[in-house]
Amino acid sequence: MKTVLVVEDSNTSRDVTSHFLQQGGFRVLEAEDGQDALDILRNRHVDLILTDIMMPNLDGWGLYREIRADKSFNLTPFVFLSVLDDIDDQIKGLTLGVDDYITKPVTPMQLIARVNTALMRSERLAAYFYRNPVTDLETEGYFRQRFNQEVDRCRDANQDLSLVVVGIGNYVSLVRGQAEWFAEAAATEAGAAIRAAARSFDVVADMGQGCFAILRPNETVEKAKAWAEDLNKGWDLSLMWPETEQRIAVDIGFTCATLSPGDDNALATLKKNLASFERKW
Repeated sequence: MKTVLVVEDSNTSRDVTSHFLQQGGFRVLEAEDGQDALDILRNRHVDLILTDIMMPNLDGWGLYREIRADKSFNLTPFVFLSVLDDIDDQIKGLTLGVDDYITKPVTPMQLIARVNTALMRSERLAAYFYRNPVTDLETEGYFRQRFNQEVDRCRDANQDLSLVVVGIGNYVSLVRGQAEWFAEAAATEAGAAIRAAARSFDVVADMGQGCFAILRPNETVEKAKAWAEDLNKGWDLSLMWPETEQRIAVDIGFTCATLSPGDDNALATLKKNLASFERKW
């Protein structure tokens, strides 16, 4: 279920818009003005921002500038929903780079269709920027962004969040004994196996050089460790070296850590676990 942040100072208009979106299958968060929206965005993940323009404290134009100044929201769709139907206002919004400009009144079907279109466009871009096109795993940059969001979310909700780091133990020897392309091929196969064993909502990222990081929400570190041990026990991956037709085993190791609740420095935990698989060339 996608989450839409509705920013509108009129209680009546905000309620109507939220009702339309909820009927369309969206989760809705509400903000009374731009400043309220920024406070929400510091603590909650949203998939699209739908905002009025004329508001106290921080209007829609100001909110857009603040949002786009933060690189972490580069791919978050931003849509104006306003009674300002003057063509100059619409041109101003679209020239700034907003994803859509919807004028009121709007029917529920029109609103939902325009929101879905903006989300689909964003998803295509996110797939390009956030997923490795070869391994189909999340990239390191995306993982670090999601890492901060998930840690904050789970802490606020007092939910468990565990980190598992899996590394190809013989990655360096694969590079030295065979070739770098062979080691990368082994990492691709290993990543696919890890993704297949993970849950659909886990975040699984290729951190490079045969190292993978997995965020497992709503799971204690004990259960995460049991999952990693099962993965390790059932691991049976090897690739054929074409020159000799010999099959070369791909070995893995893992670390597990708690990120929430209770970890005061989750970033240090991430760095420590990744460093344990740092390659010594």
